Amino acid sequence: MRAVQQNKILRIILVAFAVLIVALSVSLTVVSVKNNRLSEAAGEYESLSGELDSAQAARSEEASSYQAQLDEQSKAFQSEKDALEQTISDLNRQISLKRSTTTTQPATQKPAVQTSTADLSGKTIYLTFDDGPSPRTPEILKILDQYGVKATFFVINGGKYNQYMKDIVNAGHTIALHSYSHSYSTVYASDENYFADLQKISDVVYEQTGVRTKLIRFPGGSSNTVSRKYAPGIMTRLTKEVSSRGYVYFDWNLSSGDASGGKVSAQTIINNCRKVPRSDSVIVLMHDASAKKTTVEALPAVIEYYKAAGCKFAALSESSPTAHQRVLN
Repeated sequence: MRAVQQNKILRIILVAFAVLIVALSVSLTVVSVKNNRLSEAAGEYESLSGELDSAQAARSEEASSYQAQLDEQSKAFQSEKDALEQTISDLNRQISLKRSTTTTQPATQKPAVQTSTADLSGKTIYLTFDDGPSPRTPEILKILDQYGVKATFFVINGGKYNQYMKDIVNAGHTIALHSYSHSYSTVYASDENYFADLQKISDVVYEQTGVRTKLIRFPGGSSNTVSRKYAPGIMTRLTKEVSSRGYVYFDWNLSSGDASGGKVSAQTIINNCRKVPRSDSVIVLMHDASAKKTTVEALPAVIEYYKAAGCKFAALSESSPTAHQRVLN
């Protein structure tokens, strides 16, 4: 009897042990499956993370490309905007001059300009070029050298063309200050902005040539009206302040019209330059810029016309006539 009971107990123990083994086996299987799933999930996460990083890098690169395009478009827009504002300013100036002529001259007075070469002897011609240096600068310098004529260059920051500033000085011409940025919205935002811009172009000229010049020309001239929308009254203040700081500013009393908008023909420029004012000192406004090819084409004929008329040429200095225009802001 005791042996039978012992056998039963032994079988129970064996069965329990077998059940325990099965339970452990099942548990290990479950754990293994979970670990495999976790490994697969981790792999999928790493894959998704890599794809996300790649997508983010692509979007970042695309955003940088779009930003560069926007910056380039913004620069182009600013350039077109400044050109349009310059045209508007020139038109306002012409209207103002015409009104002034109409209201101040008697009906019997002769026209304010002369087109006959017989009346030009004894006049001094001051050829001035704004907005250089540019790809046109060497061409202009070559023509001036061929005719033995000295001129004045009111320069801006020409970037890679700034090296031509030294050529201007070495050729015996006068280098003067126009603007570093030539952006009306920047230059005429405040008095401080104007003088900061002026100092920057003065430093560029000094670095390139070793010359510290005090001769300046305001962007758009002292009579520009574009400055009104940025700082009302700024030109009235600046025309006084530049003098107190030792600068001498120059306008002009004859415009070649080469910046009146679009592509102005060489013949139109020549015709405009023949409309000489009565003043014995004639300051001619021309432009030295990449787009001013017709200005270069017209220059020889312009010089020949003045020479044939008995005029002499000179570069501007601090003691030269300034031909100040009426300040309209």
